[in-house]
Formats: sequence, C-alpha cells, structure tokens
Amino acid sequence: MIRFGILGTARIARALLGYPLEGIELSAVASRSRERAVAFAREGNIPGVFGSYEELLDDSSIDAVYIALPPRLNGVYAAKAIEAGKHVLVEKPAVVSIDQVRVIEASLHEKKTLFMEGLMYRFMALHRRSRELVTDGTIGDLRYVNFNFCFDILARGRTGYRTEKGNGGGALYDLGIYGVDFLRYINGESPVLLHALTSREDQEGIDLFTHAFYRLGDAVAALTCSFNADANYYVLSGNKGSITAPVAISGRQVPSILRIHLLEGDRKYEESFEPENPYKTEIEYFARCITDGEEPFLGIGNTRANIEMLEQIFETGQPL
Repeated sequence: MIRFGILGTARIARALLGYPLEGIELSAVASRSRERAVAFAREGNIPGVFGSYEELLDDSSIDAVYIALPPRLNGVYAAKAIEAGKHVLVEKPAVVSIDQVRVIEASLHEKKTLFMEGLMYRFMALHRRSRELVTDGTIGDLRYVNFNFCFDILARGRTGYRTEKGNGGGALYDLGIYGVDFLRYINGESPVLLHALTSREDQEGIDLFTHAFYRLGDAVAALTCSFNADANYYVLSGNKGSITAPVAISGRQVPSILRIHLLEGDRKYEESFEPENPYKTEIEYFARCITDGEEPFLGIGNTRANIEMLEQIFETGQPL
C-alpha cells in the first residue's frame, strides 16, 4: 500500500476523492489554509491534515505526493518533495521553465525516487485508440494533424492563477501543454516547429492565443490553444481516411466518441467509449510503478521535451 499525501486542495485534486484507489491510501492533505485542508480531508475521509506543504513533506510516513498547485509552484514543490525522499506525481504543467527541469533532474539523480507528470488524457481509451488507428495504418500514412484546445475563460469570468503571469498562467502552460504532448504522442515522431503566432494580454501579460505549425515526420501539424476562443477537438488525416475527436481534452466523466472516415467505400462510422476517471487510472498506474520499481512513461524526460517545445514558441513566436 502506497501512502500518498496531497499538496493543494484545487478542484482537480477532488477527482481522486470518493473512489477506491487500488494499492493507494490517501493519508494526508496540505494547504496553506488549514481550514481548506480540513474541509478537503473531511470530504475525502483523509486522516492527516497539515497547514503547510513543508509539514506534510516532513512526515516520514508519507511515501509519495500528488501535487496540484499553481504552475509556478508545481516544479518548486516537486523538487522539494524529491529532496524529502518522496515519489512525485505532479499535475501539468509540472514545470514552467527548463531551469526547473534541471533542478528536478539533479534531485532525482541524487534521491532515486520516481517522478511523473500528470497528463491525464494519456490514460483515456479514446486517445489510445486514436494512436492505435494511426500506427496500425487504418487511415494510411498520416498527412495532417489539427489539434485545438481553446477555452474562453475570460468571457466566462474565470480568474485565478490561469490569468496570473506570476503564477505561471497563460494559455500555453494551461492548454498548450496538452497539444505539444499530443503531437509527440500520436505517431512517435519529434515535432519540428516551422512557425508560430502568439498574442498576449499586453506586453507584460499572459499569452492568450497561439497557433503553431509543425513538421511531424512525413506529416504536418497545427496546434492552437487560446483563452479567448472556443474550440476543443482534433483531426488526424491520412491518405486512406481520417479520425475526428469532437472533444479533444476533458476530465469530465462522460461518454466520448471518435468519428472515423475511410476513403475506401466512403465508409463512415463512430466508436464509442464509456465514461472513465483518468485521474484515478493515472495515480493507480504511478503507484504500480513505485511498487514495481519501474520508471513511468511520463517521466522527467517527457516533461523536458514538452517544456522545450513550449519555450521555443515563447522565444520564436511572432506577435499577432
């Protein structure tokens, strides 16, 4: 049984509450507000409560931590947790700079604990099936990928860390992280940035919109993420057909579908997928990695590759 502590009481962490977790005991929760920690612990029937993150990390009975903090703090407390000898599952984005990656890499080398970034979509049958249909040749040779994750949080009055540059806010860190990871995942190729366009709130503000264009092996790919537009889907196009996911990224436990069009015979059909909780599947997978001593496939190398892609957009993207 792996004893987990939770750093942060954000809504995303509540996806772990109320479910039996195989091989896991949720042993403690920490928040900078003890009152919030108490309320969270009561909701999740969690015995341990701490009024600071450091107190939880000092608890020798905790084997691993799940970190769900604002992006700027994720990497900071991931490194602190590793230094404290804890295994670390940290929500995306795990880091907001390559410097944070280097600190975590050094800590991992010294402490020999496990690290994993929480990209929950990788644990959903829908996306595994998309990759399978690409790699097994069902749609032929992949020619074009169009990935869109845009959520108009500004029009909906959403605030908080997502809109605060000092806390690692912005559309690229919050939404684009899924896109760059998806491009690397879908056919195993390394994306090569050709061109990127970005717009910001103002000269010193968060990024609001990005459109980036990549070479992806023999295919090309477009990635769009935004806080001031509305689109959430992807299309995978090959020389024998195409796959459309009407919803690209969602943590809600609802049924999902893929729409498949095969050119031979003009065949069109849908594949359906039952509701699932990818956050539950994700933490259970990480617990098995700890038990078996296996490196998770979403380890620090994957985090490095993703942040390098995001930093390249920040550095070379042309203003809109």
